[in-house]
Order: sequence, then C-alpha cells, then structure tokens
Amino acid sequence: MTVQKKVYSSKLYRDRTGAKASEALINLRRYQLELSAKINTALKSGAKTIPELADATGLDPATVFWYVMTYYKKGLISAVEKNDDGYYRYQLSNKK
Repeated sequence: MTVQKKVYSSKLYRDRTGAKASEALINLRRYQLELSAKINTALKSGAKTIPELADATGLDPATVFWYVMTYYKKGLISAVEKNDDGYYRYQLSNKK
C-alpha cells in the first residue's frame, strides 16, 4: 500500500511559476501564528472566557474574539459552560 503525500495547490503553483510571497504577507502570517500560539497556550491550562483569554495573552479582546469565533467555527475549540456574567468558557477540542 502506497501512502500519498498531500500536496497543496498553492505549493504546486509556487513550484511551477517560481512565485514568492511578499515580505508583508510573510510577516502577517508570522503575526497570525504568534497570536494563535498565545491563545492555544492559554487554553491548554483550562477553559477560559474571552476576557480571561485577553488578560492571559495580553491581546485586545476584539482580536481574541475574532480568533475564538474562527476556532469555534472550525471545531478547534468548544464552548463548555456559561458563567454568571454571561460569558461562555471555551476549551480546546480534540479535533486537529
């Protein structure tokens, strides 16, 4: 049985054309990965609300909200409970 390696269309395009991402795009992606890592690290210690995540990461609550809702939509995190202040607590899902 042969296992095929998954090849993304963007990689195929780059390989065929020699196209390269701009420095601004590379920096944006690094920044996004950095924010994502901060949120994931904070959630590894347990379920948190968006304000708790903002405090733990030092990020703006609006930015945290955007990432949390994106993760929620993709199934990477789940809402586990609603606290007395009306905020949901989110935790990492088992889905990769």
